[in-house]
Amino acid sequence: MNSTYVFLCGVAWCQFGEEAAGSELIRALSSADGKIRVLARAMLGKAGLRSKALIGEAMARQEVSPIQASLCMFEQEQMSTLPVLEHTALSLPAAA
Repeated sequence: MNSTYVFLCGVAWCQFGEEAAGSELIRALSSADGKIRVLARAMLGKAGLRSKALIGEAMARQEVSPIQASLCMFEQEQMSTLPVLEHTALSLPAAA
């Protein structure tokens, strides 16, 4: 399993809810390659609630551990609790 494949599975899962692609992302969570695991977690996190259900089903089938599942949802939950800063223009004092 390589990063391009995992990324494309992530796109198919996020954009279209393709179940086979979601299953591949679940499988990638157990990859020996740490970068593949991180990418799979990121793509699952991007899909939000759809992934939460998929991860719950994978846990019920013992395809992922509770630790793996919690890592997937950690980023999403953290992002929702961060304050959003609005972009404001700074006014600089005029040079004398």
